[in-house]
Amino acid sequence: MERSGTEEQQIVSMELTQADQKQIADWLGAKCGAMRCKCCGYMGWQIVPLAMLPIVVDLHSTRFFYSAGQPLVGVTCTNCGHVLFFNPAVIGIKPDVPATAEVPGATPGE
Repeated sequence: MERSGTEEQQIVSMELTQADQKQIADWLGAKCGAMRCKCCGYMGWQIVPLAMLPIVVDLHSTRFFYSAGQPLVGVTCTNCGHVLFFNPAVIGIKPDVPATAEVPGATPGE
């Protein structure tokens, strides 16, 4: 988890359908062509089957700010594991974002 001052980021995940994953693959092929990993130079990528939503957490009050994040979809280099994130709205998909995260003991923020 990343820390910034009194805030910490957690991840809420949302499953992508097979149709979503195909749309991501088609979009990446059209927009990015033969993508090379910036870390290792490899050209093999795998779509992460979950969309993610960063959530801001205030560590002093333990409040969760669910609406603070932007959904993201990821692709992972199959050689070194480097991950790239893309905005699903630009790709044309809308992952189902849960109204609240299923975090035990969490108190939703205002």
